[in-house]
Amino acid sequence: MNKKQLSEHIGNMDDRLVENAADIPNYRRQHTRKGVARIAAAAATFVLMACSFSIGALAFTREKVVEVPVEQETVTLEEIGLTLILPDSWKGKYSMEKSGQNYICYQTQVREAGEFDGILFYIVCYEEAMTPEQFVENGYDFVEYRYLFSTSDKTYILCYASDVQWDPNDAAQEAAYSQMSSEIEDIRFVAEHVFMD
Repeated sequence: MNKKQLSEHIGNMDDRLVENAADIPNYRRQHTRKGVARIAAAAATFVLMACSFSIGALAFTREKVVEVPVEQETVTLEEIGLTLILPDSWKGKYSMEKSGQNYICYQTQVREAGEFDGILFYIVCYEEAMTPEQFVENGYDFVEYRYLFSTSDKTYILCYASDVQWDPNDAAQEAAYSQMSSEIEDIRFVAEHVFMD
């Protein structure tokens, strides 16, 4: 029976009601689709949770290696409250001596050979407080240097050796001195109880 026949049999029925009766939604099918969508969402959530737990478990089960730093090579100049942290390769290859208010760092292999001093650098004390700019203005920058710090009445500068400090005929001395000389820039300084400018 089609719509027209049904309409004739029922009689005085509005055609719109008959058309709407054919378009009644299938609630059972809609309910089934929603249930399948919920199950799929739950399965996807479960898969994501399982993956994240697995990745987390892998990340935390790996052995953590904690590197303990090797004891650093340091020299402490107690009178001025300055600690020099030297390159590790310097261990046993240098000596530091006080000369007046200044300190001199030597390369021991060259110095022990006897002919040359093997001076790597000086830490020079000036008897006035100066900023780096004032140091230059006063004309003290006649040698290659590195400004360290200033106290209320003194200024400390690292001065590099300005002439040949090793035997030019001894390639081993030159290599050892040159290596250490090139590493002077790696020295770090820790000043205690000093007013830094």
